[in-house]
Amino acid sequence: MSGAVVQDLGLEVSPALHHSGVTGQVSREVLLEHAVTDPGVRARYEAKVVHTDGCWYWTGALHRHGHGRFWVARRRHPDGTRQDVVLIAHRFGYALAHGLPALTAATSLAHQCDEPLCQRPDHLQPSSNSQNLDDWLRRRWHPRSPLRDVRGPYGRARAIRATLLAGGDLRRTLAAGVSALDAGQLTLWD
Repeated sequence: MSGAVVQDLGLEVSPALHHSGVTGQVSREVLLEHAVTDPGVRARYEAKVVHTDGCWYWTGALHRHGHGRFWVARRRHPDGTRQDVVLIAHRFGYALAHGLPALTAATSLAHQCDEPLCQRPDHLQPSSNSQNLDDWLRRRWHPRSPLRDVRGPYGRARAIRATLLAGGDLRRTLAAGVSALDAGQLTLWD
């Protein structure tokens, strides 16, 4: 990558990129490509993921919709202002598992487990925005679905994160979000 090309792309170089010989400004795509392959960034991401038998939960920063947020780099605009480059955490995890081209090809990633904090790659399915919304509209009515949590998505995410960080009982935290109506529903098949 030539210095002139890097200068024209508009992003500040992270310290890791600087030490790798890339100088000046780089594009968001170059930063993401580097982040996915950088062992330090990968380790920082993995340190925020708690693996369970089912989902792999994010324990870092949260978005108000209940998804994890992962800081990748800081962008510097031509006018000198700076902006953090932050990804939805499961999108970064998907890129780690499947590569950046697979991530950029996926308009949306649907959680097959309906758990917004889940980072487990085999729980994520590429989807369109409209299909993801249709699935959400249909599945949010299933009794005991994570999408029906009485605390809302952000409240549920905060409770799960706090429980995992404190070494608490995850099953109890998940059950605390089930409404009385859902808890009383009998299953049709066992």
